[in-house]
Amino acid sequence: MRARAAGRIGVPLAVVVTLLGTVSSLRAQATGSIAGVVTDTSGGVLPGVTIDVTNVDTNQTRTGVTDESGRHTIPLVPPGAYRVKGSLSGFRAVERSNVAVTVTSTARVDIELNVGSIEETVSVSAVVPLVETRHATLGLVVTRDQIVDLPLNGRNFTQLGTLLPGVFAPPAALGSGAGDATPGGFGAATSGFSVNGQRNQSNNFLLDGASNNDTFNTGFVLRPPPDAIQEFKILTHSYGAEYGRNAGSVVNVVTRSGTNAIHASAWDFNRSTALNARNYFAAADQAKPKLQQNQFGGTLGGPLARNRLFGFGYYEGFRNTSGVTQNVVVLSTAQRTGNFGTTTIRDPLTGLPFSNNQIPTDRLNQSALQLVRDFVPAANTGTTRYVLSPDSIDQRNQFGLRFDYQPAVQHSILGRYMLSRTDRRDPPTTRPVGTLAKATL
Repeated sequence: MRARAAGRIGVPLAVVVTLLGTVSSLRAQATGSIAGVVTDTSGGVLPGVTIDVTNVDTNQTRTGVTDESGRHTIPLVPPGAYRVKGSLSGFRAVERSNVAVTVTSTARVDIELNVGSIEETVSVSAVVPLVETRHATLGLVVTRDQIVDLPLNGRNFTQLGTLLPGVFAPPAALGSGAGDATPGGFGAATSGFSVNGQRNQSNNFLLDGASNNDTFNTGFVLRPPPDAIQEFKILTHSYGAEYGRNAGSVVNVVTRSGTNAIHASAWDFNRSTALNARNYFAAADQAKPKLQQNQFGGTLGGPLARNRLFGFGYYEGFRNTSGVTQNVVVLSTAQRTGNFGTTTIRDPLTGLPFSNNQIPTDRLNQSALQLVRDFVPAANTGTTRYVLSPDSIDQRNQFGLRFDYQPAVQHSILGRYMLSRTDRRDPPTTRPVGTLAKATL
């Protein structure tokens, strides 16, 4: 009995140990780091200095100690604003504020300590620039203010990627930004952009460090609304081997988390027929094709247990009813009875032209005539044109939850859940039935 119990306990224990051992690798791609050197006023390095890194928004603290060379490194730091404090017995503590940490980047924070009482603290308020001294990765971070404030067609954050050198939007036929709320699509509809001459299907999309790649459509799977994104970074050159996979860019998206302050937002973006130009190809005697689009939602985030447990959630809805103008060549009234006028029509049995290009009534197949009546509409513009703007209805909903928990200084846990549903209906025109597309991601 004892051996069996040990066996039952050993399997889940091994799973837990494995998961704990892989936490670093899972979070490494969605975090940054803080590094630097601590010296005294003479320039000598100081080992054993305690380095405290505190998040301004959550008041969570990470601690490290300088090595024998006076160097310190705090890895796996979530993006955000931080205070960095260095303290050592016999020296005045120094605190650096306004330290910005961005995804996959290293913030360089060098500290100089003066001799004095440890109870004395020198505060230095200055923006600490990001200096990439550890790797040659080339990329650009797009911040939350830029994501929310810059105009986006359809609130698709990938459009901001074209602000980088070497990044451009591909032609529409290859899947450029369509300005809708598509969380996923067919073909290359969600690939977004091309980087340094690579195909737009060659991007590697990450969400909080985890793969967000649609292996079937070669694009991203889930796309949070801009208000739910903390920042994202596009790596275009010389990125580390841990990314790999694609020859194009690495697009690393970090979702927002809750803080010690309660934050909420709401939005509604509207497009209306009244403000839309008339389709040039729509029939003049028909009503203007309809367009009614609303993209709305909200976010809410805050503390569940101050300084330890935080939550953030969002919802976004998309409602679009649009008249898609279709200009189709159809049979004229005479042609529907077998009279093709000046167009030569040959008898398939003899190869000779029919008299007066008129197919005899007894040669008209009744099944074919029924198909024409059912699926080939009569001309409503001119003699051979059928113009119509039927309404296509597109309804989408997506929401997400994120929880951040720090049970101890050495450990942190992130949990995230996202769901997206799509329901699109296109009416029939020259087809026997319309189309219905449903997706749950």
